[in-house]
Amino acid sequence: MDRDRLGRLIGLATELGLTMGLTAAGMVVLGLLAGRWLDARWGSGPIATMVLVLAGAIAGQVAAYRLARRTALRLAQDADSFLYAQDVLAALALAFRALAMIAFPSVIGVAVGLYVDRRLGTGIIVTLILVLSGLAAGLLGALRLTQARREKFDEKGR
Repeated sequence: MDRDRLGRLIGLATELGLTMGLTAAGMVVLGLLAGRWLDARWGSGPIATMVLVLAGAIAGQVAAYRLARRTALRLAQDADSFLYAQDVLAALALAFRALAMIAFPSVIGVAVGLYVDRRLGTGIIVTLILVLSGLAAGLLGALRLTQARREKFDEKGR
């Protein structure tokens, strides 16, 4: 694979992974905020928060899957694309790994944050800090992953 195609492929994988990760994490944060608001309004404890965070996590994963599928179809139909099927699959695998690196720390931050906030009575402060910290750590990890992938291909001279 020449360097231009490799650069395009890694750029696409990075963009796709970051978009998918931010979408998934955003849906979780939106569920968290809406759930906390509903719990405060209805006095339902953490029930609405947990349901909406779970719904946000599922909706984020569905949205990420649809985005990846649409991108794969676009690449497959692109007549000007010189990417091989193996390269496209490798890029999608890289994108899903980047998604996992972004989304999972955020979801774990929600779970731990809700527990700590409830125990300490701090509202949603700890949850927001942990979600944003997880998101930042995930973004950094995803960028390092794609950079390592690029360096690996550069060493092979592909």
